[in-house]
Amino acid sequence: MTRPLRVLCLHGYTQNGQTFRDRMGPFRRSLKRTLDPVFITAPHEATEFQPESKEASESRAWWNRSGDVWAETAQSVRFIHRVMRDAGPFDGIVGFSQGSGMAAILMALMQAAHTQKPQNTHWDADHWDADLCELIQELADCPLPKFAMLFAGFYPELPQFDILVREPKGCKINVPTLHMVGQTDAIVPMERGQLLATQAFVDAQLRTHEGGHFVPGNAAWRKQYQEFIDGLDLQR
Repeated sequence: MTRPLRVLCLHGYTQNGQTFRDRMGPFRRSLKRTLDPVFITAPHEATEFQPESKEASESRAWWNRSGDVWAETAQSVRFIHRVMRDAGPFDGIVGFSQGSGMAAILMALMQAAHTQKPQNTHWDADHWDADLCELIQELADCPLPKFAMLFAGFYPELPQFDILVREPKGCKINVPTLHMVGQTDAIVPMERGQLLATQAFVDAQLRTHEGGHFVPGNAAWRKQYQEFIDGLDLQR
């Protein structure tokens, strides 16, 4: 490897880019020769919960469950698209909690942009929502990431995501992924993380740790992260 792999890092609900970066300290330090992480902050204010600490300067979200969930999600997709276009290219994506769900939505849209053709019936508004078709076409100028590492993620319960990853209209995301779920996670139960891996991805490696809602950072897990990256076919 001639250079560290650039990875776009998507934080969890009520976090922001800086707080996520701070919490990923052991992960960043152990993989500093392998990964070049770029942490960004979601465009929406988190309206449902307060920040976990008073030091948090911003409590942000990729979407809120109240209001028009898909409208906020689409705005976040367009925001991330601008980052990928202006600051990319990125080799991979790292997500935590809601950021993992956001990464899955983004990759499903990008895959559709590169596999569907405008003349295909899938692009017909009678088959796919017209707004969804428009968003897919906007992402055609960004290549799919070569891999993703998704921590404490969950399957986004959005009809648009179902359409993208489930037959007959969609298909599972064909991006190599490492999914980490916690056995005692009280915020995102382990089963929801397993659902994301098994129902939305083709090439998913699912790992379970004994802890809760966090990114495991001990030496044994850091070794597994490195082994996952070393095993990737980065020519894809």
